Amino acid sequence: MRWFVLLMLFFGAVINFADKSIIGLAAVPIMKEMNLSYAEWGLVGSSYYWLYPITGIFGAAWADRIGAKKVLGFLMLTWAFLQFGVLAIAALPLLVIYRILLGAFEGPFSPVAYNHADKWFPPKQRGFANSIVVAGGTVGAMIAAPLLVSLITLLGWKAAFACLGLASIVWFFLFQFFTKESPVKRYQKVQKKAQLEKINVKDFLKLLGSPSALFTTLAYFSTYILVVWFSVWLPIYLVEAIKMSPGEMGYSVAIIGIVSVLIYTGVSMLSDYLFKKNESWQISRIFVVAGAMIAGALLLASITVFQNPLWVVIAMCLAKGLTYAILPIGPTIMINEWPERGALMTSILTSSGNIAGIIAPILTGYIVGLAGANKIAGYNLSIISMAILVLVFGILFAFFVKPSGAKKKALDHDDLSENSNIKYS
Repeated sequence: MRWFVLLMLFFGAVINFADKSIIGLAAVPIMKEMNLSYAEWGLVGSSYYWLYPITGIFGAAWADRIGAKKVLGFLMLTWAFLQFGVLAIAALPLLVIYRILLGAFEGPFSPVAYNHADKWFPPKQRGFANSIVVAGGTVGAMIAAPLLVSLITLLGWKAAFACLGLASIVWFFLFQFFTKESPVKRYQKVQKKAQLEKINVKDFLKLLGSPSALFTTLAYFSTYILVVWFSVWLPIYLVEAIKMSPGEMGYSVAIIGIVSVLIYTGVSMLSDYLFKKNESWQISRIFVVAGAMIAGALLLASITVFQNPLWVVIAMCLAKGLTYAILPIGPTIMINEWPERGALMTSILTSSGNIAGIIAPILTGYIVGLAGANKIAGYNLSIISMAILVLVFGILFAFFVKPSGAKKKALDHDDLSENSNIKYS
């Protein structure tokens, strides 16, 4: 059962990413049909993130109370409704409203999915499980994009959006009828009892300000700036700075995506292996992730010195795969700080990432613009800035994050699984 749950979460992430990215793939026909300016199109792109961080937190808190299965099912149905609703869009205001609502209802998916995966897997496999959920977004970029472009070309952009709505409905029925909320009923009962406790805002803010939560969030934030850069700026960088042809750029982006998935999944598996061997959070989770982030930052910085196209692709593969290690392991660390509010804790990470999504494209554009005609210098300055940020927060992460292990009043499902013979079937 747990592997089917993980598979569904993976495909949920693929749909989530496809929903997010299809607007860019359909930019040309949409702008032409609605006669939109570049400024208006920028408004469409930005509007997706306006409510995303806020609803991510509230949606995750809701999932902690009523269960991830119900919330994930509800989210999928709203995605389907909105994607079919695109058929009625004929002007800019409706397009912006659609993007705001889509972002609002997609915000909770990642934190709820990470927490749900953690619930189904024992501690020694949680890094790997979360890496598979993270991989859904990367695979969505590599597989969904060509398919969506074909659908847009053959059927038109509105029909392509509706196809994603159909995919959401199929996912909803499979997930609702063939999965359970958690591995065993006893866990569900204990969790439900714990969820009835109200959140003490003062204690919650104190927890978020603790070194473990704070520096995990900052490390995640610094890496997510890089995530957004890879998504928005990498193709342009490879063409304008590294002088690749569009075809070479396409292959390079695909290679970087594929190899990076293998690397951060491998780092997660190494983390799980060390945890199984020594049960030390510090060694298996903190030092492994911090080491990967530091190495990735140095490799990223190296491409500003060695700009041979082959080295750039190799360094990008390694840098992306290593720095992304915080994405699957970070949620596990945050959940450990307050297990019965795991989705809420994870939403803090994903919301920080989405704030990075709002800031990073504008900041990078500003930095590149400062260089004037020397675009290569501008790109190099943006890359060095990101590398320094990841390096600094990777080091701080290593020094200051010390997972608490357990809060006695909270539901510790690690102990429950070991002492109550829970089988993660």
